[in-house]
Amino acid sequence: MSAIPYTVAALVITGTTCAAGLATLQAHPAPDALVCELHLSEHRGTVTLTAEAQAPHATRGVYSLTVDHRSAGGRSTMRQGGAFDLKAGERGVLSQASFAARARDLSAELTLNANGQSTTCSALTL
Repeated sequence: MSAIPYTVAALVITGTTCAAGLATLQAHPAPDALVCELHLSEHRGTVTLTAEAQAPHATRGVYSLTVDHRSAGGRSTMRQGGAFDLKAGERGVLSQASFAARARDLSAELTLNANGQSTTCSALTL
């Protein structure tokens, strides 16, 4: 009997195990990872979006935030970016924006770049 079916099965199992390991890695960031978060609050027709970053070590970098608003009246896009400077373990607010909208009409993406590391948070519909 040929060893080819066993080799193929071993490769499939190895690939599946590696993919599962990557999914776990992405779901639980490394303790020294740069972390980004998007927070949303909605009150009386106003939606407030807060973009935050956290790093375990003192970190300087840049951020880029894009927010798309879609409604019956059309579409608008807000882009914002700048520098940030975090102390070790500090959580910092990078941006906060309010919209006369419904939360379901917004989508956002926050990208952080620091110390050769990049991380992105996104929400297709908040």
